[in-house]
Amino acid sequence: MSPNFFKPYIFTGLHILAWLLLGFTLLFYIPLTWNIVLPSIFWLWQSVVLFFMIVIFYSNAQIIVPRTIIRDKISPFLLWALFIIFAMQLIAYVYNYNTDLHNKLAAILGFKKYRNDYFDNYVFTITLLVLGISTSWAMLHHWQKAAQHKQKLEQDKTMAELAMLKAQINPHFFFNSLNSIYSLTYTNIEDSRGALHTLSRMMRYLLYSTEGERTTLLKEADFMRDFIALMKLRANSKLTITTDIPEKIHDYPIVPMLLLPLVENAFKHGVHATDKSEIHIKLRQKENNLEFEVENTFFEKTSTTDHGGIGLTNTKRRLHLIYPNNHIMTCGVDQNGKYKVNLQITLEQ
Repeated sequence: MSPNFFKPYIFTGLHILAWLLLGFTLLFYIPLTWNIVLPSIFWLWQSVVLFFMIVIFYSNAQIIVPRTIIRDKISPFLLWALFIIFAMQLIAYVYNYNTDLHNKLAAILGFKKYRNDYFDNYVFTITLLVLGISTSWAMLHHWQKAAQHKQKLEQDKTMAELAMLKAQINPHFFFNSLNSIYSLTYTNIEDSRGALHTLSRMMRYLLYSTEGERTTLLKEADFMRDFIALMKLRANSKLTITTDIPEKIHDYPIVPMLLLPLVENAFKHGVHATDKSEIHIKLRQKENNLEFEVENTFFEKTSTTDHGGIGLTNTKRRLHLIYPNNHIMTCGVDQNGKYKVNLQITLEQ
């Protein structure tokens, strides 16, 4: 049975308990400590006050506050509060007028006469107390619902942005891969067939392993190896590619296609048709701490900052959305004139 099934009953039970404690403490416990015999009309009046306080509390919290204070209508709320105070004083006066409760209590307590038959200080105080608690509870409930609604909107926005970013990355990757295989068909048919087989394995991964919000680090590493192998087939003799991706990886959940754009960006912007080019890819893991580094030659005309593209820009955006406080990413040209991207992520279980 779902825990949500019991929430209404727990909520109702807490309210009943709170009223029992409040009613007993304020209306019954204090008179009982006087060690005197009080008339039945006094206990009846205490019960009447408790009943009206419950009515005032919920009518104020459920009806008045949502229609006044929450809508920035302070004047109607103040009029309501004054009306309730006046109404309770009127009820107290009528009850005392018909039962002479105040004078009877004064006689029992040893006073000559109750000091004011027209204004009940105790009823006034407890009315203000209930109005204050009721208004505070209603406002707190409103702010809590507003915060939950805002959080839900942010989550929906985040999911929509992630879906859009993932949709952008996948076609981008296939476009480059198909170009590589197309070029390979002119030089080596056997290698192009192997490349197609590799691509089909990668497509299977994208279709069946990246539908959810998370995949596994092991599958993501295998996918990246296939991509690098595919790009090596296209590489010319001027390009040097080194990879350091361990075979044994402790599997942790990770966002699909998070690391690949960094590698893809290096191939896209770090390779020159005639000059010597280098790409170095390294992955390190210590428990759930992952470090991924990509270093490539830097050519001024093809800046790897990928302004307006979907490589580094989208990766930074995804990291900000998914791992806001659990990642460090640095990128730029180092002292050796190489463009380096270093990403450190603390993966969640």
